[in-house]
Amino acid sequence: MKLKLSFLLIIALLSGCANKTAVAGQGEYYRQEIEKSKRLAAAKVVQDKKEITIVEPSYLTKEQRLGFSELLGVPYEDLENEKLYASIDEWMGTPYQWGGTTKNGVDCSAYVQDIYEKVYGLKLPRTSIQQFDFDIKAHFSGQKFLRQGDLLFFRLRDEDKVVSHVGIYLQNGKFTGSNSPHGVQIADLNSKYWQDRFVSGARLLKNL
Repeated sequence: MKLKLSFLLIIALLSGCANKTAVAGQGEYYRQEIEKSKRLAAAKVVQDKKEITIVEPSYLTKEQRLGFSELLGVPYEDLENEKLYASIDEWMGTPYQWGGTTKNGVDCSAYVQDIYEKVYGLKLPRTSIQQFDFDIKAHFSGQKFLRQGDLLFFRLRDEDKVVSHVGIYLQNGKFTGSNSPHGVQIADLNSKYWQDRFVSGARLLKNL
């Protein structure tokens, strides 16, 4: 009888140990699964919060931006279209030369032609009068409607020509052109000299 009881007691103890082992095993399994879920959740949160930064091409150095913002009279952060100003910077200081097309000397229409092709991918005719006739419907006289990239046409002398000079409007009443005798520069459209000679603006870039 005692032997039988002892045998049953041993069986009970072994069963208890087995149950505890099984429970412990299940507990470890669930703990690992919980930790795994936490790690996945944390990874998803980090991924969701990760910022996607689109870096625009930088055409100007900080010093160049500061220089142009000063010339235009606009805040540093308001300088628009770096590609345009980088192209202007390549020409800045080039002397004016009637009929010229190079950095040794360039006239107004050759300068505008080069800027337009490099920056906007639009091939313009060679002379200012040809550029004026390029799209007559694009012309307007109200200067308050001017936007960056618009062409500006002038009549510099009393002559039969409708126009004899062309430039590109920038910002804040300023434009760029190869202007005699200064050469390539940024000038003030609101000055009396240019106001007296202004004929029209022209928006050849339809997306402006």
